Amino acid sequence: MAHSLQTIVVVVFVLVRITTSQDTQNKLTFEPNLSSSNLSTIQLDGSKTHVQSIKDDLVCSSCKFGLDFALWKFRKPDGTYPGLFKFIITMCKDLKIDSPAVCEGMVSALQNETSFLLTKLQLNGGQICGLIFPSKCQSSGLSWNDDKWTVPIPQKNPTLKSYKTKPREGSPLKVLHISDLHIDLMYEPGSAINCDDPLCCRKGQQVSKKEAGNASYWGSYGYCDVPYWTVENMLSTAAKTQKYDYILWTGDLPAHNVWSQKRSSQIYLIKNLTTLLLKYFPDTAIYPALGNHESDPVNSFPPSYVKGYNSISWLYDELVKAWAPWLPKDAIATVKQSGYYTTIVKPGFRIVSLNMNYCNNENFWMLLNPVDPNNELKWLVSVLTSAESKGESVHIIGHIPPSAGGDCLKVWRNNYYDIITRFKATVTAQFFGHTHTDEFEIFYADSSLQNPISMAYICPSVTTYTNSNPSYRTYDVVSNTWTVIDHHTYILNLSNANTVQSDPQWKLEYSAKSTYGLQDLTAESWHKVFKSWFTDTTTTGNTFAKYYVNFHKGHPPTETCDDNCKRDLLCRIAGGNFTNLNCVS
Repeated sequence: MAHSLQTIVVVVFVLVRITTSQDTQNKLTFEPNLSSSNLSTIQLDGSKTHVQSIKDDLVCSSCKFGLDFALWKFRKPDGTYPGLFKFIITMCKDLKIDSPAVCEGMVSALQNETSFLLTKLQLNGGQICGLIFPSKCQSSGLSWNDDKWTVPIPQKNPTLKSYKTKPREGSPLKVLHISDLHIDLMYEPGSAINCDDPLCCRKGQQVSKKEAGNASYWGSYGYCDVPYWTVENMLSTAAKTQKYDYILWTGDLPAHNVWSQKRSSQIYLIKNLTTLLLKYFPDTAIYPALGNHESDPVNSFPPSYVKGYNSISWLYDELVKAWAPWLPKDAIATVKQSGYYTTIVKPGFRIVSLNMNYCNNENFWMLLNPVDPNNELKWLVSVLTSAESKGESVHIIGHIPPSAGGDCLKVWRNNYYDIITRFKATVTAQFFGHTHTDEFEIFYADSSLQNPISMAYICPSVTTYTNSNPSYRTYDVVSNTWTVIDHHTYILNLSNANTVQSDPQWKLEYSAKSTYGLQDLTAESWHKVFKSWFTDTTTTGNTFAKYYVNFHKGHPPTETCDDNCKRDLLCRIAGGNFTNLNCVS
């Protein structure tokens, strides 16, 4: 009996590692009624829901039972847990849940902050399971679920003149967007694609699986990140192909070997990639945003009042140095404090770069005080209020999207939606990454999903992780309204690149405007296309079929996208903050 309890404990804790070490593409399980008259109406299949509910209850009960046992076994009267992490490492190895290196590395990486939070918060098994399985095992005892905080948003001044600072209309600005590079400096051609670790195609890995396969030179489909030379080739190609007015760089630089990373390795990569971008784009403004993988351990972004070794200042200090070539002193000041900033791009046009790690539901530091960490949303409101009064247009960039497909805390996301709704005339576009897929999100004014107000573009990843082609995107931004009028996505088809004895060819996969038959790229036009996908039941020759291929960067799964698959993708587009009426819990 004791051994089976220990097994449950170890499995649950290792699931924490899996959750925090791998980017997941959330597969939503709710099934909306695809009614064109009311897109927000949801119906659940009774039998499927009942079966899923039973499975969720089993997972939740096992999790709570196992963790309560472990916490009872190792908790001391002073609230500490000596021996807990050594026990987890030992059992992880003995039960062969992962390789010894991953067991030791991942648990050791998480030990310091987990010990601090367990001691500080005295979480019980149910609360921890609510962190690990938020959709299956919701916990009412978690502060970020219970605290329904709101950020004050001022009403628009009725005497404020409705004007924009409009420059003379000229040629559209050309913008390059790169995201989720996840460069693996240990990538080795000929190594195993299918290995014993969470990340493969690397030097010196143990391989016990059959049909391991061999990593190709320019990159490989599967659980592999992208080699350095492929990223450099992409930047070289993009620089030769087009002159850009500015570049968006929305985070996640390191590979997925989170069990073996150190602060020094994260700093090295930040410096290295800054140098590489300066090499190929020496005279181009670059506007970065911080990803969740830049920290060590992954997803660890404590608020500013956490001091000492656990403080995140080591990373923000390095960002100050790395981003200094592109940002003014006032922007650098807020980067040093909180990892976010704003700056003017051109007269009448401002960029806001958010640190989306303060909404990350895998950043457990937010449990200490989930209310607007580091006052980021309060700061955003003040920036947008000032921009509105000056007639400026604003683009918002960040890493984790506030969407159904992202990992953003519901209460933070709802506040963000309220801000966008209030400043819909000021915020003319949003840009994110993180999901590794090619997506967009429509913001709606209310739960009817009939009044679109804003667009967020989610850039596909440079990395191949998982099972996809490397990709980057460009935007055409018109200068008289600072709106996006088209975007173009480029991919490196690995099947072709790794078989042709010549330089790889980064080819245009599609133009948004022509592929989806858009009159323009306003939220209203995207809404019409999105609405048509609810009523279009054909499987070939329609724009949704094209969206499915583009979503997977030209390398979709071999399985046909059935009704459930289609519903999942549609939910990601409009899930948003109306989660009580839509597709996610």
